[in-house]
Amino acid sequence: MKNNNMTHIFSLNSKSSRRILLTPGLLGALTAVVSVGGAMPGQAAYPPTATGSHGAVAADHELASQAGVEILSQGGNAVDAAIAAALALGVVQPAGSGLGGGGFLLIRTSSGQIAAIDFREVAPKLATRDMFIDASTGKVVPERSRWGGLASGVPGEAAGFAKALSEFGTMKPAQVIAPALRLADRGFPAGRHLARSAAVVVPKLAEPHPLRALLAPQGKLLTVGMTVRRPELASTLRMLSQAGFLAFYKTQPGAIGDDLLQANRSAGGLLQAEDLASYKPVARTPMTGRFRNHQLFVIPPPSGGITALEALQILNARPALAQGPTASATLHETIESLKHAFADRAKLHGDPAFTNIPVEELASAAYASGRAATIQPDRVLPPQSYGRPGTDKPLSPPRDKGTSHLCVIDRNGNAAALTTTVNLSFGARVVGAKSGVLLNNQMDDFTAKPATENAFGLVGDEANLVAPGKRPASSMTPLIAVGPDGTVMCAGGSGGPTIVTGVVQTLINLIDFGMDAEAAVSAPRIHAQFLPDSVLIEPEIPSDVRDKLTARGHKLVVTPAPLETAVQVVVYRPASGTQPATWTAASDPRKGGKPAIAPR
Repeated sequence: MKNNNMTHIFSLNSKSSRRILLTPGLLGALTAVVSVGGAMPGQAAYPPTATGSHGAVAADHELASQAGVEILSQGGNAVDAAIAAALALGVVQPAGSGLGGGGFLLIRTSSGQIAAIDFREVAPKLATRDMFIDASTGKVVPERSRWGGLASGVPGEAAGFAKALSEFGTMKPAQVIAPALRLADRGFPAGRHLARSAAVVVPKLAEPHPLRALLAPQGKLLTVGMTVRRPELASTLRMLSQAGFLAFYKTQPGAIGDDLLQANRSAGGLLQAEDLASYKPVARTPMTGRFRNHQLFVIPPPSGGITALEALQILNARPALAQGPTASATLHETIESLKHAFADRAKLHGDPAFTNIPVEELASAAYASGRAATIQPDRVLPPQSYGRPGTDKPLSPPRDKGTSHLCVIDRNGNAAALTTTVNLSFGARVVGAKSGVLLNNQMDDFTAKPATENAFGLVGDEANLVAPGKRPASSMTPLIAVGPDGTVMCAGGSGGPTIVTGVVQTLINLIDFGMDAEAAVSAPRIHAQFLPDSVLIEPEIPSDVRDKLTARGHKLVVTPAPLETAVQVVVYRPASGTQPATWTAASDPRKGGKPAIAPR
């Protein structure tokens, strides 16, 4: 149902006398997680879920899903296909991901083995906690961490793929790189997301700027369907195909790493050859928990998986959600659980190599039960009541944005959930002249300075300050759930902090309400992250539901379009009796993705 009472971009239902006062900083932060395009047509009219019997891939671009299925059809497993799909995403969706970024990969084999690889970017060795502060004024200069050379951390994607392929894959680099190389070399039609992103970014680029050649070739802004070729990136992919993924980090003259160092230094950055040579992905021990009768697996910090796990386990300790996915009671319980989890995230999360994070406590059923007992069905709690008791309350909201996610489950039931990012749209907007690689701006995920107001008028926290070799806290949430009958659900998303809320609501839709994959990712959503204390709510949520939430004390902000978060899902159901095994997949329509089903 559309809201016909919305009189301006951000408003409460007209029946309510309450209004949210939006400061310019808060308005900018909220709109950062709202779609840059128009309202998504027909959000409530879900298309049939893609279904097959030999495996499936769901990514936020159809060509990436097809790249993954191509590898599955050649006998590759879920990890092989996930790498191929991610590389293809880096070609066709450069606004959100690529070799210049990093991320997380969660794997579950058909035998039940669970593994996780953290290939998140790290701060350069020359980074300092004050690097984004103007020495003359003592104030943070936000642009330094967002655009240009200082914004880039050491890229981790290539090293992560090298580790994943050697330890869990079955194919050679040349095989998994082939689909992406073909797309970069021969060209591809610009999709809706790339065209929209180009329209937003190009007017902000100076003349000349290397990105203009990609986003406005011959001075003509990209539009949907225009053929895009990336010859420089094709050369890089060809080199990696021949020499392996770790060739990305070589810095001798003419090497890929040398080109990236030159680009970074020309833009005022700090990256050195030693940064590239010393980068190593980290094997993490996955965390586990339960939601209803399903076992959940996520990646620990600096991933955002623990936030989703905490919220779902709090809900698991509450009475069953029995009134439907968009009922006010369901949304209230969900919002309150998320606020508890995000309160803990904001204060406690960071790089576990630098920060003591009580992960075992936060992921425990006992802790979830304690937080669940505080939730009141008819009202919100005082702000100090959210999160871990006895902990100073969080003072700053999550900062990360952007990203791409994909899910793969192969014909044998192996599952891979992979999230990768360059952070903000087109990362630092620094591109290697010869390599065609766009460098990330992941340094913006760090807290720039403690005890200093950010764009929200809020004060930053110590746990996520800049330090050499440190990984910033992330909202990336690859998740795998396993049911008692052997059903495997693979999920994850893009969109900064809205990843967590999108994944949580999708799991609720799949497990509590029995939705199929397409309906589960397409259903209207809310976003609540404790700070700011307003709840973003999509315009499809009925006005009477919003009235009931407002009556409970929630400060609602109706978004002008669906939230800029895109959840991907693949569900594998094993054979049972006379019923054969099935694979279903869905890509969130908010970003225009499309899944692909493996052929026989």
